[in-house]
This record gives sequence, C-alpha cells and structure tokens, in this order.
Amino acid sequence: MKGDILFGVVFCLEFSHRLCLAVFLSVSITWVMMYELISLVCLLFIPGQILSITIVSLVGLLVTYVPMISQLQPLENMMSRFGFSTRPVNSINFLILTVVALLLTSAFIGMNAGKFDSPTISRNKRNTKVAIYKFNELTIFPFLLLVPGDWFTSRFSFLPFFQINGHSYAFLILPMLIGLKLTVRKSVPREFFVKLSKRILVLSLLGILLTIAGIFYQVVIAPAVAILLLGYYLIIGIAKHQDHQVNFEYSEVMDGIRVIGIQPGTPAAKMDLKLGDVILSVNNITVNNEDEFYRALSTNSTYCRFKVRDRNDQLKITESAIFKNSPHEIGVKTYSQVIK
Repeated sequence: MKGDILFGVVFCLEFSHRLCLAVFLSVSITWVMMYELISLVCLLFIPGQILSITIVSLVGLLVTYVPMISQLQPLENMMSRFGFSTRPVNSINFLILTVVALLLTSAFIGMNAGKFDSPTISRNKRNTKVAIYKFNELTIFPFLLLVPGDWFTSRFSFLPFFQINGHSYAFLILPMLIGLKLTVRKSVPREFFVKLSKRILVLSLLGILLTIAGIFYQVVIAPAVAILLLGYYLIIGIAKHQDHQVNFEYSEVMDGIRVIGIQPGTPAAKMDLKLGDVILSVNNITVNNEDEFYRALSTNSTYCRFKVRDRNDQLKITESAIFKNSPHEIGVKTYSQVIK
C-alpha cells in the first residue's frame, strides 16, 4: 500500500515537472533564426503560398535531429555576444509548436475563409465562364517564447532573475505566420472551409494526445510531428478531391442570372439566396441577362420578388424590400461585376 502511494506521488511530481517544462515553451536561437529565414524566403520566392505548418514542424525536426544544423559554431559565437545560447532545448517544444500552429490555422480558417464571397472568373473546358473562390490569406500571430541565454537579465537587472532548472532564459516575441492558399471550384465556399477547419481541429486534438505521450516517451516526438504534418496535407488533399468530385460549376447559364456573390448588408443578403442559385424571374418578369434583370428590378422601386432555381434544380420563391430607387444596389454579384 505504502509502495503504491509512493509510486503515485513520484508519478505526480514527475508529470508536474515535465508539464511545467512543456507549458513554458522554449526554443533554441538556431530554430528561431532558421524559422524566420525560411519564412522570409517563402514569402519572397513562393508568392501567395503560405507553408506555416511545414516550416514550424520541419525546422523543429532539423534542429533536433540533424547535428550539423544544431551545432553551428559560427552561430554560437555570434549569438553569445548578445547573451543568447545555442544550447538545445527539449524537443517536445517543437511538437507543441506544431500543435499550436494547427490550432491557430483551424481557428483562422473557421473565422475568415468563405465568410465573404470574393469570386474570380475563369473558363472551363467548354470555354464557358465560371466563378471560382480563392482563399489566399496570411496573418501574423505574436507568440511569446523562451530562448536560452541571459540577454533579458543582463539588460534589465532590476527585474526578477528568470531561471528554469538552473538555466537562464530570455523572452522573445516570435511573429508566427498563419495562413492558407486554397481554391474552391464547385463546393459552397463557406461550408467547405468550415468543414476543413473542423478536420484540422480534430487533427490538433490528436496532436495534444501525442504531446502528452511525448512528455513521457521522447521516442514518440519525431513520429508525432511527422504524423501531424502528413495528416495536415492529407486533409487538404481530401478536401480538394471532394471539391473536384462535386457535380456542379458556378458557370454562366442561358436561362436566368447565376448568383456568384452576395454583398453583405444588402437586400440580397437578407433573402433566401445562395451561391450558385439561378434567378429565373424578377417581379414575375422572366430574365435571361443582366440588362433584363435590372429592368425588371426597376419596375418596383421598393420591393422585389425572385423565382429561383437552386444548385439542386429545386424551385423556390424569395422576396424582400429593396433600397428605394436603387435597384442596382440589390447586392447580387454577376460575372460582369467581378474583376478578372
């Protein structure tokens, strides 16, 4: 009985100690410099493509498991003058950073992607105009990290001396790049990106479980980072494939007006209109082009009534008040209103 209690106390203390080290994320200055350098190269020479998850995870693996990179003597000499040290840190931190990058990416996609319709015009194999929806956004998330060294204490001696396990650490705010480049061609953009965000969140939760395992078993860390990286690109690949398999295109039609965008805060946003719907008639007047569409709208300066065929070929009626004497501000985007 006493042995079991003693084992439980030792286990709790060990877990608390390792969890404490994990909570206070620390990275080597080598990782910081490589991360910033590779991020800069990607931004300059791979326009529009953000490789945030790849950079975070691969740089962590290189610094941890490639001695040639982790033990650069010129870097050691240069950084020691500034009070930093290239002393290696626990590799669990790089796994945690990968999980954090996944969580931030999931939140970023869920909050921003597909929220506002921003189509561009392309042409399909039949040379017909089609609308596609590109998401190519980047944000910078300031992340507070600890870097081995005494830069902090040597310059601000009036502040408390900061140490962990007898080692000095400096605070460093690292600008972490979070973003995604992806084009939706056939799916409903907002639904597509919400589903993608949830899948990445599930992968992040798996990463948390792998991190807990990595706290006790170091051998788990490298495979865990690789699993998360491959899982991320598998999720992106599956999403692209599913979008390609949808039997629909945002193409021009001969009978009506295809809705390829809805401006927020307009009458169209208050109506039961969806991307891909085809407006067949306005105020009981059949419309086949934009001129007919706006002429029909002008027959009633305060109210409009649409007959619509949705993307599943189902008919519906929707109606709304409009801005008085401003039918052009109905809020429906058509092909001529989109910059190519």
